[in-house]
Amino acid sequence: MLSYNFKTYNELFDFITTSYTNPNFLNYLENGKYKSISINEFKEKVICLSIALKNMGVKRGDCIAIFAKSSPFWLIFDFAIHKIGAISVPIFDNISTKNLNFEIEDANIKYVFIDSIERLEDIESNVTFITHNFCIKEDGFYNLDDIFVMSTVSCDINDLKKYSPNEDDIFSIIYTSGNTGTPKGVQLTHKNIISQIKDVNTILKLPETEVILSVLPLAHIFERMVMSFYLNRGVSIYFVDEIPNISNLLKIVRPTMMTAVPRLLEKIFFKIKMNIESKSFISKLIAKNAFEYALNKNMNKTTFLYKIFNKIVYSKLREIFGGRITKLVSGGAPLNEEISQFFTNIGVPIYQGYGLTESSPVISTNYPESNKIGSSGKALPNVEVKIVENELLARGASIMKGYLNNEDLTSQTIDNKGWLHTGDIASIDKDGYIFIESRKKDIYKLSTGNYVSAIPIEQALSKNKYVEFATIIANNKKYVSCLLFVDKDVYNNDILNKQFTLEEYYNQEKVHESIEADIKKINKKLNEWERIIQYSIVTNDISIESGELTPSMKICRSVIEEKYEEIINNMY
Repeated sequence: MLSYNFKTYNELFDFITTSYTNPNFLNYLENGKYKSISINEFKEKVICLSIALKNMGVKRGDCIAIFAKSSPFWLIFDFAIHKIGAISVPIFDNISTKNLNFEIEDANIKYVFIDSIERLEDIESNVTFITHNFCIKEDGFYNLDDIFVMSTVSCDINDLKKYSPNEDDIFSIIYTSGNTGTPKGVQLTHKNIISQIKDVNTILKLPETEVILSVLPLAHIFERMVMSFYLNRGVSIYFVDEIPNISNLLKIVRPTMMTAVPRLLEKIFFKIKMNIESKSFISKLIAKNAFEYALNKNMNKTTFLYKIFNKIVYSKLREIFGGRITKLVSGGAPLNEEISQFFTNIGVPIYQGYGLTESSPVISTNYPESNKIGSSGKALPNVEVKIVENELLARGASIMKGYLNNEDLTSQTIDNKGWLHTGDIASIDKDGYIFIESRKKDIYKLSTGNYVSAIPIEQALSKNKYVEFATIIANNKKYVSCLLFVDKDVYNNDILNKQFTLEEYYNQEKVHESIEADIKKINKKLNEWERIIQYSIVTNDISIESGELTPSMKICRSVIEEKYEEIINNMY
């Protein structure tokens, strides 16, 4: 039985590299095929790189940016930074240029690990670059592969022991998505992240034989923490190269566990629904009935009907995920209960969690033997929670040290008794399960004085096959309206689209009839003042790079409302 007694990320590294010998530890795609890095190779590369970084001039306490796609080299660089007492600052590889430069300046970054030559010119500050996947022979540029080759002759782990951090030292600065304005630098300590790993170790068993597919960016604290948990179990981890390649890699890797954001699961759910409509009469009839059956909250898996559906339909749907998945953790945003119920019923167990960057990030989660669909699970063992004036508060070893360069905001967010004010409206049932109802900032006051909770309505609108994202407009307005951003996959997959431009396609009567029928159904379940009165279909591209979406795929309302001000005003 292994003893998880590490207290810092550096000690976690020592634990991993002395406890396991996995030859297929970290796996990445090269020329279309997976290439493996063993635990021993991982150890050597981290030590060699850390010594090279020290020789380049990186000092204890320096903030080093990791501006790259997720890969084993992202992790190797991260661990090397900590080996010399520096602080890692992950930056989303698809971040807007404005926020990129803000974060580099705010954290006083002097060194940047980068894997995209195209984004070099976006960085305005004078920094030293460590490049990966490309090489530039100029002053101020070092290449990762060259560093590995040059440093192998002088890799001595004893040279690094004096840099061992304390558990209260800053481990990383993680910038929030900035969906309501300027990103905030969340300072997390070694104790913060290690407390999360230890908590998850107590509730989730993960033998070394598990196979992981890593889909989410490591710059997101959710994937960063879960990845740290994977690493501490010595399992085999396979990285996705590009998001469009996920469906192919699921079949190749056949993972037993993975993490996802709700939007990925929503797209798979709606694609299944659309594929059913394209089947021949008999196949469509069977598949449609099986689909509806899987939405039942109290499905009886002992019935003859379930066994038929399982053999003919559900087994094929499980193959979408590779056929072996036993744990799929959803986080980053609320997941629609119907979608969670569907996947769990067909044999792809969904475990929804909840948290904030400020809590490293997990506050609560569902897990095997403790899963209540629709909830965000129970609080982790070392996290206290309570409800004060409908808001969820949390306290424990995982709560951030504070916001970088912003003491006032820190004191507003964490009170003098150590309680983190999450900003989420929530409830806790008698069994301890947490139900998140809305963000306080996503509850809008109409000019009539009534309040509208935007998130549940937006989720309902996004169920329509023509809609990718929905944004409710209500604040200081006399009634509720919405912007509906189209799902271009529907247009691209429609064999009849050749006769229409994108705008013409989404202006068809059948599109408006479908949307209006759904709005009518949604309105029936809402209070009179919450009902949607007007809507506008938007066919423009909506992206992270242009600022309408955060890197975690949430709507950035301030940008949307500014960019589409004229369309919004026309609805009033």
